[in-house]
Amino acid sequence: AEDITIIAGLNFEKGRITLKTENYTENEAVKALMKKQLEAFGKANNTFVKYFPASTLMFVNLGIKGEGLYNLLSENKEFRNTVSISKADEVKELFSSFNGDISAGLINVTMNSAPTFIVYADVKNGNALEALYKNKQALGLKKGEDILELGKNEYVYKSKGMNVFFGIKDKQMYATNDELLYKNIEKAADKSIKDAPYASEMKGKTVFMAINAEAILELPVVKMLIGFGGEKFRTGSEMLSKVSYLSVSSEGETSEIDLCLKDKDVNALKLIVDFGKQFTGM
Repeated sequence: AEDITIIAGLNFEKGRITLKTENYTENEAVKALMKKQLEAFGKANNTFVKYFPASTLMFVNLGIKGEGLYNLLSENKEFRNTVSISKADEVKELFSSFNGDISAGLINVTMNSAPTFIVYADVKNGNALEALYKNKQALGLKKGEDILELGKNEYVYKSKGMNVFFGIKDKQMYATNDELLYKNIEKAADKSIKDAPYASEMKGKTVFMAINAEAILELPVVKMLIGFGGEKFRTGSEMLSKVSYLSVSSEGETSEIDLCLKDKDVNALKLIVDFGKQFTGM
């Protein structure tokens, strides 16, 4: 890492703050390593965006080449020490089964239960999940934990804290801790991430993550905190209410972080200065 220089540029534009970074090195060994890392990922096809509601709180989308990722990890000493030789073939098959998009979303947060999530992934077949179920005794499950078969290529991991439903359908792997989402697997959302303000920016990216500020402010638990949290919470929510979303993306050796505002015409730096004046009473 000490031989890698990160070149960055920070721009305050109309409606957004953009930080772009790029890795630079003259070390040939590091160049070879970065090339191998890039070979483990590919451009995402946005296969699963239609299944996630536009109100998804946090969304992650990436394109992955499972075999390339396994080859990269197999050169890592800690990974080799963790994965025994007897399990190496099974782990390789698990990684190699992933080929295409992986999408994950944080759907809801409440005071009464664990945050609701759902994950989709392109896979070659269901062999890895079947092997996982058949060898569940080797997973070291604790008291109160179990993996049950619900049907062909359908399973549930049960614990005292929550249940996680997972399986494969039409060469698409899924996992969720919400039973309603499980029952509606592969059902397109009425208003999906295709309609989200950041949808167009995902195209051609290897990795893309977005945090939806507008949806977070609409959560009942957040509204309650703002209502009872005092002046600091109200001031913070006022600033957050100006934000549409925060995105982090990567394409090759270039990465980008964007803080996008609701008002596309206001200069972001001016907004920060004006808020600072308001906060300090200037």
